[in-house]
Amino acid sequence: MEKDNIQSSPATKHPHYYGNLIRKQLFFAAFVIMIAALIDSELRNFYLFIGLFGVVGFTILAGLTSPQKRGIMFTDVLVSSFMFLIFEYFAISAFIRYEDFSDPVFFFRQLIAVIYLVILYYSTKTLRYYDDAEGHK
Repeated sequence: MEKDNIQSSPATKHPHYYGNLIRKQLFFAAFVIMIAALIDSELRNFYLFIGLFGVVGFTILAGLTSPQKRGIMFTDVLVSSFMFLIFEYFAISAFIRYEDFSDPVFFFRQLIAVIYLVILYYSTKTLRYYDDAEGHK
């Protein structure tokens, strides 16, 4: 009887769905990028482009993330892997230049890279579920 009372949610229908976490992380990454644009003068032009178009795009992508949309989950994987590679490169570059882990430029670049690494992991896990589910049909 109690099982009948449990609300049906993406997590109960799809045990490997991490869309809620992915959405929050995409939104958080957009927020951190907006802050980093104020601090990181070396990449200000890059941040202006990302800030104007990327943040809006990431927010839309976060809103579209759904357990019914495999294509969006694939897009989450592509975007997060691309952004991780870019920001990790920028973070390593900043560390080589400043040689200081506490430098705010390095910190924000590394933080953004780590956020996208988390998004990449959970979006890949979610996408893997679709492949596993298709294999069992």
